[in-house]
Amino acid sequence: MRFFYKILVAFVVVLLLGSIFTLPHWNLPEVTAGGGDGSVQVYYISLDKAENRRQELIPRLEKLELPYERIHAIYGKDLPQEEKDKVVRKTLYTVLMRRAPLDGEIGCYLSHLKAWKTFLKSKNSYALILEDDAKFNPDELRDMVNLLIQNKDKWDYVNLDPHREGNGKVIAKLSEKHTLLVPRQRVWIATGQLINRKAAATLVKHALPIVMPLDHYIYRSWELGYRYRLVYPNVVFQDFEDSYIEREGYSRNIYWRLSNRIYVFITGVMSYITASFQ
Repeated sequence: MRFFYKILVAFVVVLLLGSIFTLPHWNLPEVTAGGGDGSVQVYYISLDKAENRRQELIPRLEKLELPYERIHAIYGKDLPQEEKDKVVRKTLYTVLMRRAPLDGEIGCYLSHLKAWKTFLKSKNSYALILEDDAKFNPDELRDMVNLLIQNKDKWDYVNLDPHREGNGKVIAKLSEKHTLLVPRQRVWIATGQLINRKAAATLVKHALPIVMPLDHYIYRSWELGYRYRLVYPNVVFQDFEDSYIEREGYSRNIYWRLSNRIYVFITGVMSYITASFQ
């Protein structure tokens, strides 16, 4: 029995490692998308039914004093099942995440994909992409955007809400308070992001099929070949009290648990290695 168990565990490990290193967006060629005209455009992602969130967000956007545009978010539950089946690789998603993809996660992923595509159709050099539950001080965020543009040679994607305690390698001192970091640990959140055209083009090119949640995909800079950075401390914060992504428990199946732990471990190792060589 013990021998059989070891064989089964070895099979799961090999399957998982093979899945991770044969993702649709592994070992990618570099993507370019032109430099743009030097300007910044704000895109905020919001569901039609999230009127209360927009009422809170719009006054902050007005004070930000940057042009802004709404991205009409995609509600995952409204998508036909056949459409979801086309864009999601469900088996691999389940192996990595220990559960099937949630409708809200699919909608969130496709909404950000829509924002990146919209940005690339513009002449702007940078996009500040915010989810509609983002909280921020407009003056602080505007100053941070300007500081990051002054340091544009050090990043392609900046997570403005890393939800971490600064565990990373310092790339630049942005101000007396804030630093630009390469993370040494996993960062799985995407409430606020400043990206350039290269990052957007790369994310669009390799986004489908969906094999993991949005923030997991964005974070894999060692695959995507762009410079993923964090601002610490946060200048954008997420309101966790009012989420449109349903919560669902993880499978207790021992094999899914094992595969997920290996995935998390490998991601952590790759994070540390990536930071060490930058």
